[in-house]
Amino acid sequence: MPSRARDGSPTSATLVEKVQSVLDSKELTLYRVSQQSAELYGRSSPYFLPHNLYYDLRAGAFRPSIHQIAALSRISGYRVADWLRVFGFNLEDITRLQVMLPSKRTIILDTSLTDPNEWISWFDDRPGEASPPRVAPLAQFLKVAPARRIRSLQDPGAQRFLYAKVGWEDVLAFPDLVPGSIVRVNPDVVDRAARDNSSISDHIFLVEHSKGFWCCRIRMLANGAIVPVDDGFRHAQVELHCPQEAKLWGTVDFEFRPLLRAQEPTVPKDLARHWKPQLFPAHESFGQLLKRTRIRRNLSVREAARVSRTIAEILKDDRYTTSPSSLSDYELHNGSPRDFHKIVTLCSVYGLQYESVMRRIGVDTAKAGAESMPDRYLSRGGSVALGNNADARNDATGFLERLVKQCEEIPFFLRHSLEYFCGSTHVSLDDFFWVGGDDNPLHPYLEKGLVVLVNRRRKTPIHFVSKDLWQQPIYVILAMVPTSLRAAVSKMAPSLSIHTRAIFVAMKNTEFIGTPMSSDKLLRSPDGFFSVTGIVSSRKKCWFSDRFSDTALKCEINIEFFSEEICAN
Repeated sequence: MPSRARDGSPTSATLVEKVQSVLDSKELTLYRVSQQSAELYGRSSPYFLPHNLYYDLRAGAFRPSIHQIAALSRISGYRVADWLRVFGFNLEDITRLQVMLPSKRTIILDTSLTDPNEWISWFDDRPGEASPPRVAPLAQFLKVAPARRIRSLQDPGAQRFLYAKVGWEDVLAFPDLVPGSIVRVNPDVVDRAARDNSSISDHIFLVEHSKGFWCCRIRMLANGAIVPVDDGFRHAQVELHCPQEAKLWGTVDFEFRPLLRAQEPTVPKDLARHWKPQLFPAHESFGQLLKRTRIRRNLSVREAARVSRTIAEILKDDRYTTSPSSLSDYELHNGSPRDFHKIVTLCSVYGLQYESVMRRIGVDTAKAGAESMPDRYLSRGGSVALGNNADARNDATGFLERLVKQCEEIPFFLRHSLEYFCGSTHVSLDDFFWVGGDDNPLHPYLEKGLVVLVNRRRKTPIHFVSKDLWQQPIYVILAMVPTSLRAAVSKMAPSLSIHTRAIFVAMKNTEFIGTPMSSDKLLRSPDGFFSVTGIVSSRKKCWFSDRFSDTALKCEINIEFFSEEICAN
C-alpha cells in the first residue's frame, strides 16, 4: 500500500519544474550538476546526482537523499534548508514537533532552524496610547502591520539564548517550573551564578548529566562538584563532577508556561534511588548517539515508534512513521536513514539537534551553499506583502519597543507552536493580554509575568475541587463600571461577592464569552474598564484584591464582563 503523502506537498510534475527553475537561475542544467557531483564526490558516493533525476522525480516515489541535497546545495550555492523546502521539507517542523510532542525528560530544543528569511506578520504601536495599565489586551496598544522578514527583527549582535522543554519526570524545580513549560536558558550567567559554595543557588540551572537534563537549583561543593537540589526530597542526592560527569548549560531566566492540560510530575524509579554518574562519551557513532539519547529520554523502542505515528498524524504524511525494527537497525547497525522523513522523525522523537545528526551521518554542511533562495521558488508565507521597509531594522519607540527590549530576544520558533499553549490553531492579536504592569499580582503564576495567551472561545468557568492550585484554570475578567468601584457597589445588585487577598474567584448571573489566562487582579484602566483576573470557584463567589483602599471590600454588584481562560503565560 503506498504511503499517504503530506497535504500540500508538491506533485511530481510541479517538483520537476521547480527544480529546473532553480537550476536555471544559476545557469545550470541537470547534466552539468551530475557531472560536477561526480567530479566532487565520485559516482559511487551517496552524494552523486544521476543525470536521470527528473525521470525518477516524475515517477513519484523518489526523493533525493540528504547527501544528494547537500550536493545540490554546494553546486548551486543555495542553502540546504532552502533545497529541502523545494522537496517539501521544512526544518522548522523539527522544532515545532519537539515542542508539541509529550516528553518524559527535559530536552534542549533546536531553535537554530528558524528561517531568517521567512515572512511573519508584525505589529506597530497604536498612536496616542499612554502607558499601559496593569492588565489590558495587547490589541489596545498594538495594530497589525505589513509582514516583515525575521532577519529584520533580529539583532545580529544580541545575546543568543538556549531553550528547553521541561519533562514530566524532571521535578527538581517543581512547582517553580511545571512539566511542559518552555524555558529560556542564559548561558552567560553560569560563571557568575555558580561561585557561591556556601548555600543553595538562587538561580535554576539547566544541568546535563549521563541520565539526561535537569532544571534545578544546585549546591557547589569545595571539590568543584555540584549537587542538584530537590526541595521535595524526591530524587536521590548525587554528586556530579564538572565537566566530566555534568555540564551547566546556563540559568533559567524566562518561562513560557502552558496552563491547559497540566501534566502531573512523577519521579522515575531510576532517579529515585541512588545511581552512579557516568562520564560523557568522547566520541560516538550515529547509532550510539541514538541509543544513548533514547535511554536518557526514558523511551523504549516501541514507545519511540508510537511517537513517530503521532508525528505522521500531525504532519499528515505516513512516511514519517518509523517501525520499531527500523529504529533498532539504526541503533545496532549504525545505519543512517536515506529518507529525510526518517531524519525529521529521529530529531523530533529523540530530541536531537539537526546539525549534530548531520555530522554523525557524514553530511558536511560547512561546504554547502549559503545563499538564500529567492521567494518565488519557495512557499514562504507573506512574500506577497513586499514593502520598502520589509528588511529594515525594527525602529519602534513605543510600547512594542519596550516589550521587545524587556524580552531581550523574540522566540520566533514558537510562532508555529501556539496550538501547544492554547489548543487552537486560530490565534490572533486579540488573544494576547498584557499583565506586566502589575507588580503585586494575587496569583503567584503572574508574578513578573509579561504576556498571557487567552482562549476566548471557552464559555464556561470551571473549578476542579480535587486539583491543586497549579492545575486550576486562571481567568481574566473585564468589567465595565461607570464610576469607581465604590460608587458602583452602592447601586448595583446581586451577583458577585468580592473579598480581599484571596485566591479563588467565581461569579453568578454573568455572561462568559471566553476563557481567560491570567491570575487574580483588580484594576481600573484609563478607558473606564476594570480588568480583573481570578480563578472560578464552584462555590459561586469571587475573591479579588481591593486595589482602591487598604481595607477589605465586600460587596454585591451586577456587572457585565468578559471571562477568558488563560492558556499560557
